[in-house]
Amino acid sequence: MSRKKELEIVQHTNMNHLEIFFVEMTARGPHGHDDLEIGVLLKGTVTLVLEQKSYILQEGDIYLINRHQVHSFARTDTDNLILAFQIHTEFYKQADYSLGFLRFENNIIGSGSLHDTLLGSLYECTGYYFKDVPYNALKCSSIMLDVLFQLACSTNCHVATEKESASAYHNTLRLKRITEYIGEHYTEHISLQDIASLENITDYHASHFIKKMLGMSFQEYVSGLRFMHALTLIRKTDLSILDICMETGFSSSRYLNQMFLKNFQCTAKEYMKMKEKPRLTSAALPTNNIQKRYTYEQASAYAKRLGTLSSKI
Repeated sequence: MSRKKELEIVQHTNMNHLEIFFVEMTARGPHGHDDLEIGVLLKGTVTLVLEQKSYILQEGDIYLINRHQVHSFARTDTDNLILAFQIHTEFYKQADYSLGFLRFENNIIGSGSLHDTLLGSLYECTGYYFKDVPYNALKCSSIMLDVLFQLACSTNCHVATEKESASAYHNTLRLKRITEYIGEHYTEHISLQDIASLENITDYHASHFIKKMLGMSFQEYVSGLRFMHALTLIRKTDLSILDICMETGFSSSRYLNQMFLKNFQCTAKEYMKMKEKPRLTSAALPTNNIQKRYTYEQASAYAKRLGTLSSKI
């Protein structure tokens, strides 16, 4: 099972500068991308982690994720549906070069007149995006520029320096390399020294970087990966506890049981015997990528519903 933190490469399939999609989220491991992301939680609740700070998004909430801002998503105990907009930086940098370094400090907009205005605009843009009409790209561009104007004028934001932006970019790339390496080797014996050697930095620097970016230690992150793998094996196989430890990288059942006690207040063996196995609902950090994107046909149908809603906002 592959679990990676990554710098996401966003593919703009319908319009060169903008991608809009609907996604049901189970888990999306920490990652960053070059695009500005704006999202609306259409249904349920979902956990959003932004640079170590955790938010429980409620239905109707609008979230903002800055360029190269490390973030992750995790399902709560309800089904959810997210409407996401990923906007290419070059789109709004052409209007003003400094906008390429714009960072929003209010990441969640849950209510108020700005919220209602933005929601109506985002729904309208979605309707045009999934409608086969002449010049729909021009209309979407117009709407999204106005959304950015409203956000820039009505929320706390600042223009980062080019040095700060470059640092964020390089930190995200470093994090991608580190988490990819861990994702490929966590079932083996892996140490902080391996990470330091990978990045040609000291052990202290590697430890500090991981703690700063993930909000947990190197060992906590590795144990989390192993635990999630073990949890899947217990649910889907008949392997023994010893075999599960060998398969996932735990050196003994003691450490596996520590993770089960921490998350479920029972040992792995006790969990294995349960007929109704409780699900993990409070993971500190998602470590895998499980999500379902709507097809174009499904998204088009849902966009029509949003068009009806936008007229009532």
